[in-house]
Amino acid sequence: MKTRHLVLSGLTALSFAFVGCGGSSDGGGASSSTVAIDDVPKLYAQALCSAQKKCFGDVLDLFLAGESCTANFETAIGDELPKIKQGIDDGTVSYDGTKMQACFDAIAARGCNLEGEPPECTAAIDGTVAIGGDCQMNVECAGADTYCKSSGTCPGACAKREQAGSDCNHDDDCAAGLKCSGTTSKCVKPAAAGEACGGGGTAPDCQSGTFCVGSDDQGKVTGTCDTVDQAFSGKQGDECYFGGKPLCTTDLRCIVESVDTTTGSITAKCGPPVSSGAACKVSLVDACPADEYCKVPQNMLDGTCTPKPKSGEACVQVFEDPICGPGLRCDDGTCRPLQHLGASCAGDDVCYSGNCVGGGCVSAGGCQ
Repeated sequence: MKTRHLVLSGLTALSFAFVGCGGSSDGGGASSSTVAIDDVPKLYAQALCSAQKKCFGDVLDLFLAGESCTANFETAIGDELPKIKQGIDDGTVSYDGTKMQACFDAIAARGCNLEGEPPECTAAIDGTVAIGGDCQMNVECAGADTYCKSSGTCPGACAKREQAGSDCNHDDDCAAGLKCSGTTSKCVKPAAAGEACGGGGTAPDCQSGTFCVGSDDQGKVTGTCDTVDQAFSGKQGDECYFGGKPLCTTDLRCIVESVDTTTGSITAKCGPPVSSGAACKVSLVDACPADEYCKVPQNMLDGTCTPKPKSGEACVQVFEDPICGPGLRCDDGTCRPLQHLGASCAGDDVCYSGNCVGGGCVSAGGCQ
């Protein structure tokens, strides 16, 4: 039973990974309203996290589990910045720092509408390479509906984003209004609030800002896309999560009370979190503080809040999800800090870019 599919579906991958705004000078005598390109990572991250906070409220902090939204995104975008600057120098990317404030305002105002790129951002930074031309990354391709299509090696070729049913690797490969299914690697229209979702890929993922509640990972049961308020509405003592029930309000946790070993059915109820080192039960989200987890003996429900594994230590499993301390990810069974582009990796989760190819962290948007 995985819990990861409940984590914010609106936390989209930053394959574009470049936009920003601010009041600084670009060092070339520009007005105070011009955004210096080196200020982009910090200011884009602030705008994006502001939009996510508007959408998810306290749920965002709940799933960040002690990490910083702005710090993580700023680092991810900063990793991409040298390539973008090289594109500007080479003439494959155009950048207008005087239009960046409008881009940030549009991002920060989006709330739960987190899919796609506001037109204000395309006006501020866009590619100059036409359809069919050689490219290294998505941002080099002219227009908002294009991407750098590649079979895995560089250069790729600028192409129109893919329609529903076409192959894809990332959401940015797909046309506006579509997402790349993590199950089928096809562009699909995400399910809206109230529509069926999940079920091991038998139904699509939910659109940004909604949660798939009630599905399983074996393809036997689909769920329903719920809004934030619907998905996190359980009150003290309410049954939660299992059987299609919502999770609990953010001040409570969905605590597993019992498991029927004959039928496999699980009963869980909303209850309060506990303090550091306290007795605890298996729960969704963990009832322990952000830097601890409920350590329970195998096949048991009761345990003790214990510090999460540190860097270099073995990951621990809670349900089917590997657990590490804040700022760390489980990579081939070991907790490691999030890794920059070019660092070694065994899986996508450990890379700031969210993209591990051939044992190394690479950009999400473009050829390698």
